[in-house]
Amino acid sequence: MHDRLRIVSVTYNSAEVIGAFLASVPEGIEVVVVDNNSQDTSRDIAAAHGARVIALPKNAGFGTACNRGAEGNQKEFVFFCNPDSTLTPDCCALLIAAAEKHPQAGAMNPAILNGKGDLRLDRRSALISRAEYTDRRYAAPGNKDSVQVNILTGAALFCRQAAFDEVGGFDEKIFLYHEDDDLVYRMRQAGWTLRIEHGATVTHLGGKSSGSAIKGAALKAYFIAQSRMYVERQHGVSMPGLRAAVRAVAKLLSPLTLLSARKRAQAFAYLKGTQRFDMTRYQNGDYMP
Repeated sequence: MHDRLRIVSVTYNSAEVIGAFLASVPEGIEVVVVDNNSQDTSRDIAAAHGARVIALPKNAGFGTACNRGAEGNQKEFVFFCNPDSTLTPDCCALLIAAAEKHPQAGAMNPAILNGKGDLRLDRRSALISRAEYTDRRYAAPGNKDSVQVNILTGAALFCRQAAFDEVGGFDEKIFLYHEDDDLVYRMRQAGWTLRIEHGATVTHLGGKSSGSAIKGAALKAYFIAQSRMYVERQHGVSMPGLRAAVRAVAKLLSPLTLLSARKRAQAFAYLKGTQRFDMTRYQNGDYMP
């Protein structure tokens, strides 16, 4: 089993969490940590745990870093895991067994639990219709169902390397956010299926890999706005500009925004992201505020 899988994790100032993640990986599985120019000890910690470290000279974004980690992989599978995650001992074996049972599955999520043990389910995407959303029942406590779905999350994304290669990996024009939606959408277009395998389990703390201050939350909102507009235009979603404007106004007018400095910062940053978006500039790497 161990010689069939490579695990890839992307770090950016992730010293607080990367050690626990690597300690949860079963012995003998190849791990590649791609570091996006951290200013902490993320690279040293990863190396001390036996991971192969690829140190990028700048923060190249999540998808680009994942692609660097998957390059040259001769194994059947690649498992992209956020550094603020931990794996159960049988997680990888169960995912490989599921891939054998479902040979047309290009990518899968395990059950992804939050720090409280509740199941996280990303049901929606800008790239699928409401009718294609994952059914809410698959988020029920204790659910162990395995099911074919139409969208997956990149927090713990297990891919068949052949499917990942066929669609060209992550779109490196996307700096951060929605790159997972784009990847698995393209897999579906290529004829691969997507699955959630709830028997395998990952705990994902969320927001712990690079901090969660107000400034960081605002920057995240800006990138979400930019990336969503990009993927919608790439895949022909109707009226992406109008959709973005409506979302931005809704965030600004939300009662929660009035009560929270963090929410206000996010709402204004999201609006800025929508106003500044230009497809040509974004494709040329001009996505910063």
